[in-house]
Amino acid sequence: MVETEEAADDIVGTPGGIAYRGNIHELGKENPGPYIQSTSVTLSNWFNEINVRYRDHIETGAGETRNSIFGVSREGGLDGKILKLYAVHIPPGIELTQYMSGGMIGTLGAVLIIKVAPDIEPGQHTFEIGLEISGWDYGTVPCTIEVVN
Repeated sequence: MVETEEAADDIVGTPGGIAYRGNIHELGKENPGPYIQSTSVTLSNWFNEINVRYRDHIETGAGETRNSIFGVSREGGLDGKILKLYAVHIPPGIELTQYMSGGMIGTLGAVLIIKVAPDIEPGQHTFEIGLEISGWDYGTVPCTIEVVN
């Protein structure tokens, strides 16, 4: 069995859905902390507004993998809809993968897996993540990956 170091932004299942490891406390275990902060923004298309919760700034070391949970809701719910994330202007050395996670009743969720190359330059790397729900584009939200030594 391979042992891996637990990170605060590892994704774990809870009775209420998925969460960051650093944002829950397991009885008898030391919390790997720190608490993972998310931001909330509103996006709209011609017909609807959605509320998007995600990480807009992620600090990491080169060669690491980070996670960002995207939670999407709107008035009237989103049951039966499909969330697709897309990226705009991905910097060299950053690889993005979407993992579908479902969501609570009336919401949509996905995990964006962010792999940072070992040879990436330290500093801030910015790009945008777009959200499409069942074929309807809602625009993009900014994301910054800050690579530290």
